[in-house]
Amino acid sequence: MSNSKWVPLEASPDVFNSWSEPLGLPTSLTFQDLFSLDSEFLQFIPKPHKAVLLLFPSRGKLHDERKREENQGEGMWKGESVWWIKQTIPNACGSIGLLHALLNLPEKGQDALDPNSQLMKFKSASLPLSPIDRAKLLDESNFFSEAHLSASQSGQSSIPDDLDVDTHFIAFIEAINENGEKRIVELDGGREGPFDRGQSENFLEDVAKVVQNKYFDRAEGDTSFNMIVLAGQPDE
Repeated sequence: MSNSKWVPLEASPDVFNSWSEPLGLPTSLTFQDLFSLDSEFLQFIPKPHKAVLLLFPSRGKLHDERKREENQGEGMWKGESVWWIKQTIPNACGSIGLLHALLNLPEKGQDALDPNSQLMKFKSASLPLSPIDRAKLLDESNFFSEAHLSASQSGQSSIPDDLDVDTHFIAFIEAINENGEKRIVELDGGREGPFDRGQSENFLEDVAKVVQNKYFDRAEGDTSFNMIVLAGQPDE
């Protein structure tokens, strides 16, 4: 597996769209900033709401609480409908988050990935594999490293000299569990699998509650957060 540290992706919709569009992002969807968790603000995000990507500070109490959750067996996902991959490339969490958002889109309809895209070809090849073998396949896929490099160079921020970072990207999607219930699922290549974050009645509002309760409230005043939503195209 790759031991080299990649340049972290800037938390920018423009960067995420430039990563995704050549690889098969449906034209019906776009990545856009999520500036507030306020319910009234969320009403203005055009539907459909397909995924939320969260950049958070992986340190202090927040880091410790996430580790405790997993050690105590909380959030174990019980279902077959989620695509998940283990992260083995340092600093690739932004691109892994993009994969988790995009490869869990519907298989059919206007919000589906292009069936002939590199992303769909990779997903098809990865489906029979374990999460760690998917990571090996990804490590051997030129499209992934090329897309990450291109996106990391397209941001407005300068490339840091120190590539040791303690911020981390994860994705939230909606999925159906083994009981047929809609659930909020947290996808993090650094965990041991998909993580069930509770019932989903209104996806975007329910994700906002999870982020507030499980991330903001545990961050002890740390403001190193950024959120991006994969949603419908805004009206012209």
